Amino acid sequence: MNASSTPFGCSGSAACGLSSPSSSVPASGSSSASASGFTARERSVLEALRPFLGADAEALYTAQGRSLHRLVCFARDSSLPGCAQLLCGLRLARELLAEELRARESFHSLRAVSDYLKLHFAGQAHESFAVLFLDARHTLLAFEDLFRGTLTQTEVYPRELVKRALHHNASALILAHNHPSGAVEPSPEDLAVTQALKSALALIDVRVLDHIVVGANRVTSIAERGLL
Repeated sequence: MNASSTPFGCSGSAACGLSSPSSSVPASGSSSASASGFTARERSVLEALRPFLGADAEALYTAQGRSLHRLVCFARDSSLPGCAQLLCGLRLARELLAEELRARESFHSLRAVSDYLKLHFAGQAHESFAVLFLDARHTLLAFEDLFRGTLTQTEVYPRELVKRALHHNASALILAHNHPSGAVEPSPEDLAVTQALKSALALIDVRVLDHIVVGANRVTSIAERGLL
């Protein structure tokens, strides 16, 4: 590998199981979506979904296996107005967490960082590589989704990351990428990318504090694993 010109690949495994809108949404009055068959938690989720999805909330939630992750995955590719509103709500929740990250040291708020990243990658059917740019006090300067990949792999360009770090005058970074399969075990390629980026950024005195792998509602911190 050549860190000056060659992209590195972060690899996951399979896709999130996105169903097509035409085949996955039953009629809103379908008996299969009877509220009597829902748990207390699922009924609570439905109540939260109805302001966004209206009468379709129950049918859409049921069609996606009563999984919010799969529902957001469906919403990202759907033209239904309610789905657009649901994604807007997701973005607002993410910005709420971003305010918290800007007000405190991100490196000492792993839970807040993890929650933010789970919202960012929620329902995403392709891999992508994102970066939190931090100042000398480790508060958030900017967040960018830098590289988009396929269902199983993202190409990462060290030169572009160095340019963005200089642009933001960052002192440190937290790297992140998702595995659409839901697996959060770092692959050998993930670890190789981490070390290559760490070396490239060290040349401009920018530290890599962590590399977080996100899969559905779970995360793995490479730093906490002692692999950084």
